[in-house]
Amino acid sequence: MKYTGFHSEQRYTEGHGVWYSQDTLPSLLSALALMVLFANLIGCTSLNVLSDAEKSAINAGEKTVVLLRIECTIDNQPYEPFRASMWTGEPVVALGIGGFETVGEPRLAAHGFLSEDSHRAGWTYFALSSGIYYLAVLGPESDAGIKNIREAPRWRVDVPENTRLLYIGTLPLTGMADGAFLLGGKIIKPANNEEFIVKNEHELAKSLLAEHFPDGGEMKTSPMQRWCQGDPIIIRTPRPDSGR
Repeated sequence: MKYTGFHSEQRYTEGHGVWYSQDTLPSLLSALALMVLFANLIGCTSLNVLSDAEKSAINAGEKTVVLLRIECTIDNQPYEPFRASMWTGEPVVALGIGGFETVGEPRLAAHGFLSEDSHRAGWTYFALSSGIYYLAVLGPESDAGIKNIREAPRWRVDVPENTRLLYIGTLPLTGMADGAFLLGGKIIKPANNEEFIVKNEHELAKSLLAEHFPDGGEMKTSPMQRWCQGDPIIIRTPRPDSGR
């Protein structure tokens, strides 16, 4: 039953077994507002920046910083792809990675950010050993974080040996608002993402990595390649000294 106003009689929410009245509904709405505020606070403070352990592994040549950017627009306006959703506490874009251990099948994976500014601009990274990986990108969508990453579009990523810094491209994604949540905030749905043209922002990536890895050596650029159902899955056995 949809609530249409404040009335003195009690009302029953069908399918949920919950009674509410003129007295209880404001309290429920207040509780929901506090939950939304708490989710936003979590989203603002959970920035996964590069750790000292990762830096040590990268400087030792055991791992590679694999940098990419998600360029997100919603209704033709720039939008932060990794900003936490008001309701789910998750960003509108989810990433997965698959490699030797998963036989190329992507799994939801933690990915990091070099700084708060780069996080807002859509730059993110994986710290990976050399090998062949399959990157899955889901969204932009308000519930991207709870959907099946295996159904997301994929790209093949080749991480060469003896490489500390690697840029694999910038992926433009577009979305649209499809209504709004009860207490505000757009419900985001994907729009017109069939072609997936990867852009090359080599100079921006080079500048960002040089700022955080002044001794990292030359950055290599190897654009990710679109992988579609039916394409062969190629995996490579990791080297014994790859840090896996």
